[in-house]
Amino acid sequence: MTVKNGDFIRIDYTEFVDGQAIATTDKDLAEEKGIFSEEIQYGPHLVVMGAGQLVKGFESDLVGKEIGYSGRVEMDPENAFGLHDPKNIELVPLNRFKEERPVPGMRVGMDNRTGTVTRVIGRKVSIDFNHPLAGKTVVYEYTIRETVEDQTERLKALIKTFGRVDLEAEIKDEIAVITVPWELNYYKEWVMIRRGLADMIIQHLGMKEVHYIEKHTGEKVRAELISPPGKESGSEGPQDMESKTAEENPASGDATV
Repeated sequence: MTVKNGDFIRIDYTEFVDGQAIATTDKDLAEEKGIFSEEIQYGPHLVVMGAGQLVKGFESDLVGKEIGYSGRVEMDPENAFGLHDPKNIELVPLNRFKEERPVPGMRVGMDNRTGTVTRVIGRKVSIDFNHPLAGKTVVYEYTIRETVEDQTERLKALIKTFGRVDLEAEIKDEIAVITVPWELNYYKEWVMIRRGLADMIIQHLGMKEVHYIEKHTGEKVRAELISPPGKESGSEGPQDMESKTAEENPASGDATV
């Protein structure tokens, strides 16, 4: 079987920039290279071909390959994360930062965009809104592990990958039914996640509807013990390739201003 648009496949990969490994699905290699993160779930990563998870050069290289294939692809910036655009560097007032003083390398969210603080000049902060790997040549070494054919397995894989949480799920008469613990309501971003997840399920599984069923067990749960879906830092570590192999290894944390 060869990979084509619309397929659900699982791949292992290692991402390189300037000869250095910056992201991988291999836990042992991550530890060896000093890029291990407790927030990343290592192992083969689910890719829905055509869903825009991968940079175009990587996805194009997968098309037509056999399951089990191992290879390497090198991409120029145009086929990876784009060219570095000076117009995407902006100066903002220091007083926009209310809770944490900005420092170079800090990843910040501002006006629905994410950028990197490059300089603090007096009362002004320079923020680069280009992708951290813009202008870089990127190399992927990868293996296509398997294809996912069963619809219920595909549904659960989508939930795990895009919702970043394991949930009970089944398909009934072309309706995806997902059971959600009530505790997820404590996670403020769950509302947006569940909407985006439903869109993915309808688009890529051909479901007519997505039903979320809130589950209550009567068990007392303290809010501070609730563990929301994991927040992946960039490089798109293995679990964040849905945002184009995400924001590579933020240097010193994220802040929203």
